[in-house]
Amino acid sequence: MSNRFSISVHGIEDGEVVAAVEEAVRQSFDEMALPGAWQITVKPSHVGGRWDFVVQGLDVRHTMSIAVPPRLLPDLIPRRLVESLNRIVCAKVEHTAQRLALRRVV
Repeated sequence: MSNRFSISVHGIEDGEVVAAVEEAVRQSFDEMALPGAWQITVKPSHVGGRWDFVVQGLDVRHTMSIAVPPRLLPDLIPRRLVESLNRIVCAKVEHTAQRLALRRVV
């Protein structure tokens, strides 16, 4: 496992599902090629029947909640992860571009 990723999966007894979740997360991050170290935690939510997926890295801390049985997490997490992180990255890029444009005007 890469030192760039710390993946913790809690509340799932099936080792194959845990391994599949970890691999899905790792592949998603490899495809996005985001820099830096990342901590990813998948755990049962305090809301019954849901899973919390917490992503921390660089200046990002994002939590999403997914309502699926544990066996479906490996299929759903990559899609939700990519969508969420793409929104965050786009917002940060847009904010930076606006800030730089304001500097040029002033």
